[in-house]
Amino acid sequence: MYNITLISTEHRESGKCNSDELYKIIETLNPDVIFEEETNDEKFQEYYNKENSFNSLEVQSIKKFIQNHNIKHIPVDIKTNFNYREWDYMFETFKKYNVYKQTIKEHCELRDKDGFSYLNSEKCMELFDKMKTTERQLIEFSGINRDELLRIYNSFHKEHDNREDAMLLNIYNYSKQNQYNQAVFLLGYAHRKSIIEKIRKYEPTENFKLNWTFYDHK
Repeated sequence: MYNITLISTEHRESGKCNSDELYKIIETLNPDVIFEEETNDEKFQEYYNKENSFNSLEVQSIKKFIQNHNIKHIPVDIKTNFNYREWDYMFETFKKYNVYKQTIKEHCELRDKDGFSYLNSEKCMELFDKMKTTERQLIEFSGINRDELLRIYNSFHKEHDNREDAMLLNIYNYSKQNQYNQAVFLLGYAHRKSIIEKIRKYEPTENFKLNWTFYDHK
């Protein structure tokens, strides 16, 4: 009872990272519940009830799965004050530097070649850590726009942190009120390391226990 598997994903299809491959993984786990990195709003309803709406990789896989399986899929993310203009500016600044572009290139090549086995691996977490370290170094030595980049960077990661806390809380609250045997939690790979760390800190202090597994397809 209350088994839950975290599967790290990307939201857009590319190479072997595609909805068919994710569907195969979900099919193998055969969950009763799927927790989604989505907010419970009008857009979420449109994904599943309106034709020709934008469908992320994850939504495509879930739509295929629920055609033949009577399961619940639950949005657990929260609305935030995303400032995409600032975030685009920050990442475009990072991408001007070859050291950063090279790390992204390596990530994309491995993602396209190995798909979810890479996105759920130690190698992916290592490359993401390398990316974050490079970002901080570029901000430190960016000169004239250092303070502005640092403000945007801190705001970006605070949003990520708040969302992760809320998603975990929503999963635990749902689990306390609803019975299930097997669930999966589909979450972008950029959250993998931090969410695993939070789960390991959260579990010993939480009276209600979930049996977490972190997908790692060798």
